[in-house]
Amino acid sequence: MDVPRTLQDKLLQYRAFWTNAPMARPLIGFSLGGWFPLQSYPGMAKFLGRKGIAADELHPEEFLADYERLVAPWEEMEDDVIRAVAPLPPFPWLEAMLGSRVQVGEDAIWALEGGFEYADLDALNLSSDNPWRRKYLEFVAALNDRFRDRCPVGQPILRGVSDMIAALRGSSQMIFDLYDQPEQFQRLAGRCTDLLIALIAEQQGITGPFAEGYEVEQLALWAPGRIIRMQEDGSAFFSPSLYVQHLQGEDERQASAFPYNVIHLHSSSLFLLDAILNVESLKCIQINKDVGGLEVGKMLPFFKQVQEHGKRLLIRGKLDNNDLTLLRNELSPNGLYLQIVVENPAETKLFREFFQPWDHAIS
Repeated sequence: MDVPRTLQDKLLQYRAFWTNAPMARPLIGFSLGGWFPLQSYPGMAKFLGRKGIAADELHPEEFLADYERLVAPWEEMEDDVIRAVAPLPPFPWLEAMLGSRVQVGEDAIWALEGGFEYADLDALNLSSDNPWRRKYLEFVAALNDRFRDRCPVGQPILRGVSDMIAALRGSSQMIFDLYDQPEQFQRLAGRCTDLLIALIAEQQGITGPFAEGYEVEQLALWAPGRIIRMQEDGSAFFSPSLYVQHLQGEDERQASAFPYNVIHLHSSSLFLLDAILNVESLKCIQINKDVGGLEVGKMLPFFKQVQEHGKRLLIRGKLDNNDLTLLRNELSPNGLYLQIVVENPAETKLFREFFQPWDHAIS
């Protein structure tokens, strides 16, 4: 299998990805552990079934053994990427900072929707004194102390503006707000954007760079400068015109605040792709192959559209050999990163042929 052997080799491949330089094959990495990251953090089990957790109940040192178990198999993974750790990736950090109650289930942690009134917007404390903001950064500092010589401490999954407002107001009420209280919606959206930008900047100030760059943990996406991972899962409820009116500007603000950026999309939001591609500062589009979602063949037109617009394309999911063969035949390897979700290191051996040069090399 033709994989980079040193850190410097991997950095060169990441740089080629970001500059859209000619590549013999795409960047390929494996995401270990399947779709349910909560299972990697058994320290959360004591909160199972609880409706509401206080920030002072979480202690980073109680999870360090979980992180060590998570990191241990990485040496067996032969691929192109640099892996990172992050503050409890399955935890809904931003929703907690906004005041939503958090519940822990068997496979996931989620925020309980609704209950927020716009009359309370001015009283919403999102400052550095917010207990959940302090707790997030406490995890960042503890992980950096433990792992900084081994791997980056990257950004975990942090929800987007539409997701945060859906958590506060409820998904259905959020859409009514766009018609009934658009100014209040926009004020709240602006504060959510401010929070996300400030939080990532604070995190990167604590960690400093790793190999002169920063990373998005979930995607094992290193960049040669500061980077933010964005998402708008809640945008699936928006029409294209409502997205442009209410979310596109917030996404531009996030993207332009960092030299590098990536936005996460599900197939359910691909009807908004034209508008999302018009976010001028956006550099990379990450599209999921979801369980029960669109097949890779049906997403090919969207993948090609991203490449035709000169954006980097990251495809993540449980991609099989048929999917990868189709992608090899239809897409350019330039500016392309395939992140294959696997359950264990042994499964990675099924994909060795795709680490060889893609002979057709679409330019």
